[in-house]
Amino acid sequence: MKNTFKKVFIGFMAFAMATGSFAQQRAHKKDNESYPKEWKQIARMEQDSFFLTDEARRIAENVLAFQRCTGGWPKNIDMARRMNDKELAKVIKDKSRRDDSTIDNNATTAQMIFLARLYRQTKDIRYRDAFLQGVEYLLSGQYENGGWPQFWPGPRGYQVHITFNDDAIVNTLNMIRDMMNHKAPYEDDLIDKTLCVRLGKAFNKGIECILATQIIKDGEPSVWCQQNDRETLKPAPARAYELPSYCSAESAGIVRLLMELPAPDARVKRAVHGAMKWFDRYKLTGLKCERIVLANGERDTRLVEDPQAKPIWARYYDLKYCEPYVCDRDGLPRRHLEEIGTERRNGYSWYNSRPAELFAIYNAWADKYDPKHKVAISLATKGANENGLIEMYRRPMAERTAFDVVVKPGESIQAAIEKAPEIPTVPFKILLLNGTYHQKVIIDRPNIVLVGENRDSTRIVLAETAQTRAITEYHGRPVGNGVIVLQEGADDCVISGLTVYNNYGTAVENTTIHQMAIFGRATRTIIINSNVWADGNDALSLWAPGSNGMYYHADLYLRCPGVDFLCPRGWCYATRCHFYGDSRAMIWHDGRGDKNKKLVITNSSFDAKTPTLLGRYHHDSQFYLIKCKMSKNVLDGNIHYAYSDKVLDPCPWGLRTYYYGCTREGGHSGWLNDNLKEAENAPEFYGVTAKWTFNGKWDPEQRIRDLWNVLAY
Repeated sequence: MKNTFKKVFIGFMAFAMATGSFAQQRAHKKDNESYPKEWKQIARMEQDSFFLTDEARRIAENVLAFQRCTGGWPKNIDMARRMNDKELAKVIKDKSRRDDSTIDNNATTAQMIFLARLYRQTKDIRYRDAFLQGVEYLLSGQYENGGWPQFWPGPRGYQVHITFNDDAIVNTLNMIRDMMNHKAPYEDDLIDKTLCVRLGKAFNKGIECILATQIIKDGEPSVWCQQNDRETLKPAPARAYELPSYCSAESAGIVRLLMELPAPDARVKRAVHGAMKWFDRYKLTGLKCERIVLANGERDTRLVEDPQAKPIWARYYDLKYCEPYVCDRDGLPRRHLEEIGTERRNGYSWYNSRPAELFAIYNAWADKYDPKHKVAISLATKGANENGLIEMYRRPMAERTAFDVVVKPGESIQAAIEKAPEIPTVPFKILLLNGTYHQKVIIDRPNIVLVGENRDSTRIVLAETAQTRAITEYHGRPVGNGVIVLQEGADDCVISGLTVYNNYGTAVENTTIHQMAIFGRATRTIIINSNVWADGNDALSLWAPGSNGMYYHADLYLRCPGVDFLCPRGWCYATRCHFYGDSRAMIWHDGRGDKNKKLVITNSSFDAKTPTLLGRYHHDSQFYLIKCKMSKNVLDGNIHYAYSDKVLDPCPWGLRTYYYGCTREGGHSGWLNDNLKEAENAPEFYGVTAKWTFNGKWDPEQRIRDLWNVLAY
């Protein structure tokens, strides 16, 4: 009886313990499941209970693995993702990297906060030691002037600039302040007295840098640029679309930090007053930025009028007029969102309301610390766009005095070109005033910049074919068919602001035989902001010898009822162009001789009067179309070999057509699906840029920026 009772009792206890353990496991699992799974959320968590879980320790192993030998961390890494052995081995191998540690996008500071919270709960010295290595990393990166670069110790290019962008320095200073004040989770033995003194010095130097980099406008402090030159402290450029500017969002973070200082001195007070006055003056009212989904499922971003909208601020205001602008990867400022491609339009925060959060805070701060100099501000008054302070959509204007020659209607364009040196060492700039010029233009020398006053009102019109050319030779050299002809050797020329029209097919004979609007045998040719029209084939034909030319096009309207009206030989990049055809293929490419030759078209639209093929080829070619839109009159069929009944060229490299983010009205049969990753050495879609197209051998967009005072449109 005793043994039976004992067995029953032991069995009951085992069952109870197992049941209790199972219940605890279920509770533990449920507790874990209540926590976020994404690193971005986990990094911001303050729940102490989470840092006692196995999941927190698992993530900590990733955080430790990703820490570089510098003490910092790379950015845009999901620290919570489970890695296999191969991935982990790669991460461990990369610990010796010294070129990707950064404070950008909350990198390093987020990992340090996570480790500090974990150490606080576990007392595992591995977390403490890794955290302290992070502290040393932050202190080691500070310039003597108090700023920090975006990356160190191996910064490249703009990464060396003092970086306020994405709150990089503000986040760092906030963390340093919390550490020196022993604010949770930095209590206990994490920060000793010696380290606290060092942190205090770094913080004070950081504030000095902030005060030194504030932009002074008309003798008054205003706001800050996203990045500043580490030597001069002046506003500096970063990525192509991040120009030196008044920057509202980052400035809001800076001002908040300054208003949190416990004993602001006169310089801090002046800086805060000046910035808040600027925020009040340059707010935008009656407008809202909305993100929408179009009927075809694509996203779009628009700035629309809304009388009830709360004030917003542009991300960037230009340094000349203090007026809002947006920018694409070409680095050219625009006033309308619609003027930049969808990738940057939808992929960047162009407007924000961050400064609005400061208005009430400022009023209380000024009343407490400096009521005498308090600035009158209000979110209820009209913004700069409504009270006349700024011209919201100012049209860029070329500087007429910057041109070498100005040509009027009735005067000879050719005579103006003849005034240029045979080999100009600097760009020779010619302005054509509004009017119609019935002339053939032969550019026979390099570095000519030919600009029309207005692309729709400055017209060069000629009716010509190869058989009807009036000029077949110029300066002893043969001349091709075209309204504008760039002779061999006329390299580095720019054409902008014109309508160039070969109207032979309507003015003389109803035919679509070759009627070039622009024909060229030069390289590094830039044609932008123009209407290029022809009544026949090959409207824009740039054919450098050996198919070795490089060409750049932007903001063109190409209209042609013939075939192959964009037909480059070599490397070509075209963006924000509109193609309009009629019955025959619109684009063509010759890439013989080098597998890297390509025709790249981005953020462009294709339409036609009647059902028309997108494109074709006769020789080895390579096409990239990124974020392009096609109407239903573009036939549902891929770019193809020109002939079905014969083989002009066997094209050993085969069909190479690559698409990303392209759409066709009415759908397509599969040929337009994203297949960019199938291309050899293809980057992500946003990496398909002009510089990539030309393998870094030519930067046409930098040339356009250098000439923007005469090319502005």
